[in-house]
Formats: sequence, C-alpha cells, structure tokens
Amino acid sequence: MKTTVMLFALFASLSAFSAEITCLDKLLPFNRYSGLHHVDRDEWYDGRETLEPEGVSKGVAFLTNVKLLCKSEEVVITVAPVCSVLIPELPQSNSCFVFTNVGYFFVSRDNNRNMNFIFSRDRRFKD
Repeated sequence: MKTTVMLFALFASLSAFSAEITCLDKLLPFNRYSGLHHVDRDEWYDGRETLEPEGVSKGVAFLTNVKLLCKSEEVVITVAPVCSVLIPELPQSNSCFVFTNVGYFFVSRDNNRNMNFIFSRDRRFKD
C-alpha cells in the first residue's frame, strides 16, 4: 500500500511538472534563442528526395507533435513553407523556411536523408 501511494505521488508530481513545460520550452532547450532538432529518416520520411512545402509541413508536425510531444494547437504554421535550392549545382542545398505562431524554422536535409530543423523564436516571445 505504501509503495502504491509513493508511485501515485511520483506520477502526480511528474504530471504536474510536464504540464508546465510548453512546446516553446522544448523547441528552445536551455533557454536559448534558437534550437537545433533532428528527425532521422528511420523515424519519419515523406517519400520524396527533395524538400517540398507539403512534406516540410508534415515534418514540422511530426517533430512538434510526435517527437517533442507538443499539443497539436501549440505550433501552427501560419505562412505556407517556402522551399528553394540555394546553389543550383547542389541539390542538397535545398532548404525551406517555415513560419509558425511561435517562431520560424529553417529546414534542410543531409544527403537527402535526415531532416534538420533550426528553430528561432519570434521576437514577440522575447524575454
């Protein structure tokens, strides 16, 4: 009985602690102004060799909702992603800009495999 009460108290305290952590806290570890996140191809892959707006939107949703366990309404894409090849001779220079309600992402792929996200918060959310 004592063990059950202790486990319940531990679970309740963990639930209370996790409720205080927002998605912005998860996107910006250690209270920095930008955060780097990575989604491995084995975790999620859109089936395309290049980054395209639709796939990038789904990638951001996977990162925030599945990998970081944010609530679905915490990060909302407010402007359609814009993707471009930065250096025409290098297809791997394809990257995208995604603006959300809490900040923006620069998204790229390494060797067209894993997605890398650089998140910066919007200045409206500065300290």
